[in-house]
Amino acid sequence: MKKWRFILIIGVLLLPIIIYALKEYNRKNPDTSSLKALVDIDAVSLVKEFEQDEAKAYKQFNGKVLSVKGHIIRIEKSGDTQKLTLGTNDSMSGVICEFQISELPKLKELVTTQEVRIKGICTGMLLDVILVRCVLE
Repeated sequence: MKKWRFILIIGVLLLPIIIYALKEYNRKNPDTSSLKALVDIDAVSLVKEFEQDEAKAYKQFNGKVLSVKGHIIRIEKSGDTQKLTLGTNDSMSGVICEFQISELPKLKELVTTQEVRIKGICTGMLLDVILVRCVLE
């Protein structure tokens, strides 16, 4: 009898943990198009902010939804993903925008030198500033 009571108590204690873990495992990211941009900035200014003081810019922009305006300098397609780089040809750095799968049909009509406004979540700077889960505005 004590053995079954022990198993029941352990089961009752573990059930909420298992439910929470499954819920988190299956959680989807919110669609970026439904999120409000907290910062409105052009691509060249965003890159300059990171180049001047990366630590300050990281605190200011990382993890936030940005609306970035700029000229397309590069279009890259790799499998199911597509990336656009915004900026100028005379700069070593730009803003790389990685798009959500739902946005891919809209990207077919874009060409280099075209000016666009893109909303995405900033993840910091490596050689370029990175925006993920992007959508065209």
